[in-house]
Amino acid sequence: MTIAPDPTAAPPVNLTKPEADDPGQPAAQEMHYARAELALALPDQLALREVPLTPDPLEALANAVADIREDLGESADVVLDLLPIAPTRVSSRRRRLLAQARRNPADRFGFDLSAVMSEIATEMKGNQGDGARQRSPQAQRAHGATDTKAALGKLAPGAEPVFSMQLLVRTCARDEYRARMILDQVLAALEPWSGENHLRPVGLHLGVTRLRADHWIYRSKFDRRFETGLFVPRRHSWVTAQEIAGLLKPPTKHNMAPNITRSGGVVPPPPAALPTWTGQHGLLPLGWVAKSGGGERLAGVPLRYLLFALFLGKSGFGKTEMSLVQAIALAHNGFGMLFLDPHGDGWIRARPYLAHKELADRIWEIDLTSPELDKMVGSWNPLSMERRREAEIPDIVQYIVTGFAAAVGWNDASARAKTILTRAVESLVHLSWQVCQAGRPDLAPTVFQIRTILTDPVWRTGVLPYLPKDVRDFWEQTFPGYSKEAIPIVIGIIERLSSSNAIKAFLGSSRSTYDIRHAMDTGKIVFVCPAGTGDVDRIISSLLIYDLFRAGLSRRDTPPDQRRDFYSFIDELTSVDGASKGTLAQITEQLRKYNVKLLAMTQMAQRLSPTTRQGLLQNLSILSTTASDIDEATLVTRRWGKKVAPDTIVQLNRYNYVMSVTLDGGTTDPFRVRGASVEDLYGDYYRPQNEERLARAIDENLQRRTVRDILTDLRRLDSRLRAFILTLPVPPDDGPTIGDAPCDDEGPHGPADGPGPAVAAAKPRVHDSEGTVISGGRPDPEDETPDNVHPINPHQNQSRLG
Repeated sequence: MTIAPDPTAAPPVNLTKPEADDPGQPAAQEMHYARAELALALPDQLALREVPLTPDPLEALANAVADIREDLGESADVVLDLLPIAPTRVSSRRRRLLAQARRNPADRFGFDLSAVMSEIATEMKGNQGDGARQRSPQAQRAHGATDTKAALGKLAPGAEPVFSMQLLVRTCARDEYRARMILDQVLAALEPWSGENHLRPVGLHLGVTRLRADHWIYRSKFDRRFETGLFVPRRHSWVTAQEIAGLLKPPTKHNMAPNITRSGGVVPPPPAALPTWTGQHGLLPLGWVAKSGGGERLAGVPLRYLLFALFLGKSGFGKTEMSLVQAIALAHNGFGMLFLDPHGDGWIRARPYLAHKELADRIWEIDLTSPELDKMVGSWNPLSMERRREAEIPDIVQYIVTGFAAAVGWNDASARAKTILTRAVESLVHLSWQVCQAGRPDLAPTVFQIRTILTDPVWRTGVLPYLPKDVRDFWEQTFPGYSKEAIPIVIGIIERLSSSNAIKAFLGSSRSTYDIRHAMDTGKIVFVCPAGTGDVDRIISSLLIYDLFRAGLSRRDTPPDQRRDFYSFIDELTSVDGASKGTLAQITEQLRKYNVKLLAMTQMAQRLSPTTRQGLLQNLSILSTTASDIDEATLVTRRWGKKVAPDTIVQLNRYNYVMSVTLDGGTTDPFRVRGASVEDLYGDYYRPQNEERLARAIDENLQRRTVRDILTDLRRLDSRLRAFILTLPVPPDDGPTIGDAPCDDEGPHGPADGPGPAVAAAKPRVHDSEGTVISGGRPDPEDETPDNVHPINPHQNQSRLG
């Protein structure tokens, strides 16, 4: 009878499911190694082949390991250990080899084959002339030298230095056959060194097989030497420097393998006088440079040596990033600056690092990239005479006409169109002077009234009596004789500007809140962001650049010691230069003495106009380039006297530069710079939570209004302006209309039909008042006070973010 087992005595069964492996953690796999120790196969006085250095012998070795997957843990290591042999030991070895050669001059077959062949040749010649001549002393010496060289091999005198060699190779892979395959590839790459002697794996020969370094007998000792550097060379392991020179040197430019880490060419070291930047007020940051003793330091250049800078190189290689680093440093150190930023990407990156209450009152933003009608924009009316003098009218007309003509590419063949545009602008500026003197700067004409005065004869006839006689004569006598084909050419410019809501709003307000001269004098931080493409942006960029030039020249009315430094950053210089037609060159030539500095970025200097390129290169304080094509690199390196090869510039990595700067002793040699990022340098300044409050502060600084409101007012400006002009007395034909006093903004309660108060000096055009906001639907009566003209309300100089 079988007794059933007691169920209570059975071990409990664990029914819990095993925990699944973490999918994010790959399962560890065993790694397999393949090993080989290489030594000289024959006596070490026999030489390996002296492999030439061109082409690079390391290219075969690099190709052998090109398919290694580091992400899978694969590796291949070739370790060459050398120990110098003392000259006394080398001399002792030579004596032993010579003694051995004398004792055993025969080869391994028991006779000296060369001697036998020599005797046979002598017998064949026979006794001729003097009979068998004896060997000459010179021949005996040559034969002796040959014998000595044959006996000593590569250890002949003059072969120093001599080393004892240990050569270890180890490969690793997840599959043992894969590890062995990589090892075989490395051993095959060493075959070019096979000559009189060759390298072979060390091991115990058992006839049909050989126990090598992978065998358990040798494995532990091999790994110990490999990992600790223990030097245990084999016997007869001497090599000379000439034999293994190809293994000792780094890869050269002749090595075409793609998996080689390149040094980037030869570039002079950074100058010792280059200061280290830690945020000082008087330094402009450049980037990271090598320092003596190893490591890097953040270098800067003194601002007192900075006039103009040019940053060249490929798109996306760090030119804009370097400029933002410099612009943010200048902004926090209290300097005024203009950053012309196509597309607005730079402003988006810089904004959270500028959103500080200490900077809020100084920041202006002009965003011309958004077509939204509810977008807040500042305003700029180049025709406004508010806070200007009548004597400035010719200069204003010239820079507006020049800006338009340059942007659309008018030349001498467009004289008729330029004449019409000049008279149209001149007429509107005089009208602006009239309404400004009458206390209504909110009715000043804009560039969009150019279309009105050319196409609306009723409107034009109504305002003619208020223009100077020479201008009036043009419209009454000369203009009717022009062909109708000339007018659309001029109007086409205005039609292009009207195609962009943002630009139309920027230029369509009667009163200006953007004034670059005021920004220069008060240290404002100005970011202007055009869309960056098309004729419209070329026109607006041309006007802005020419306005910068005009404002800089106007600082002649300020004593030199009171002119604040102002830095202008222009990104995508090529597109701006195409529209400015020489203005940039004039900036580099003339604005230096007015403390206006230009820092420009472009991909190719060769695409700049010759005038601009020559002006910049002649007056540069900083010349910097990232990687570029060979033609552009040749242009830059020629400026450095070929101290850097063009190939070095071509091979630069992203965010790496070669640059030269001006220091106390003159222009430095070019040196390497590794770019610093905004995040790395200004992480402590990052304030994204303040961006909304910064936007409100900018609204107040520029008295910004919505695009919708400005466009609504612009549609009504023609009728309002004409209605108000007709209420003014007609000026006489001779002499000034009212006076040469600057136009004040007394508002609607100022003298409507008489001269405004005389002011001795022009005031800044940008002020702290709320400005005029026009929102009515009908023209105002001739001397009725509009409801939307706000009284002047100066803001306190306190932060909007506090």
